[in-house]
Amino acid sequence: MITNINYNHLYYFWQVSRHGSIAGASKILHLTPQTVSAQITSLEQRLGKSLFLREGRGLRLTEFGQITQQYADDMFTIANEWLETTQGDIGSLSRTLKVGISDALPKSLVSKWLAPLIENERIANLHCIDGQQAELLAQMATHKLDLVLADKPLDSSLPFKVFCHEIGKSQLGFFGARDWQQKLQANYPNTLADVPVVLPAKASPMTSSIHYWLDELGIEISIAGHVDDSALMVALGQQGFGLFPAPLSVKGEIERNRDVCFIGAIENVYQHYYAFTPDRLIKDSIYSEFVRYAQNA
Repeated sequence: MITNINYNHLYYFWQVSRHGSIAGASKILHLTPQTVSAQITSLEQRLGKSLFLREGRGLRLTEFGQITQQYADDMFTIANEWLETTQGDIGSLSRTLKVGISDALPKSLVSKWLAPLIENERIANLHCIDGQQAELLAQMATHKLDLVLADKPLDSSLPFKVFCHEIGKSQLGFFGARDWQQKLQANYPNTLADVPVVLPAKASPMTSSIHYWLDELGIEISIAGHVDDSALMVALGQQGFGLFPAPLSVKGEIERNRDVCFIGAIENVYQHYYAFTPDRLIKDSIYSEFVRYAQNA
């Protein structure tokens, strides 16, 4: 059993792994490259495994080095969180809040949810990142994101712990180019068979629910394509590529801002919204405040 690891050496390794070179890490650590190199060699000898492979003048993490970096990310991120609490009252700390936003979510809804965070005096900067839900949750697991907003519930197979909060839902409807409105509304939803439709990803809960609704009605549609990004789906609909589904909670905004019109509701089909918050040793009331606001928005 390995004991008495020098955590200074581990910290030097972490900085090198983040900056990609001993020279880059040395500037951050205010140490000579020779010193940093010697300390990492000492750590490798203690562990009995290599952390880096040399490639020309650069370094590449070994498989064990990649695993070690993941643990070091968690350890030193938590340490930084703890150090922040020494600066004063925890409730008054000002910091950057990093939010991951699923591509499937309407940005107009997201902006409503995030409004109180922008006005919160404890948040110095709000950093938002778009992406796929699985990728965003993986970033939360490594402390790169503080909050994730998405349209799918938590996958129980995730190898890390996060908390899932349902913050709302909205019935869906079909929208499309204005010159289709009169033609399609007259005998809706049967007229859906007459035009192409743009849908979210095949694996999306929204797509599955829409297909189930159409099957119940005996309506076959022509699918123009599957698009993960809700903004791109709206843009394609605006240009006449096909009808597209969107939440009725933002019906007015879509019609007003995107030059499209409402065609008809999708009965008993809803888009659900979730906020994922991290399991942190240091609890932050910002998360609970955000969830309460979003649920009542």
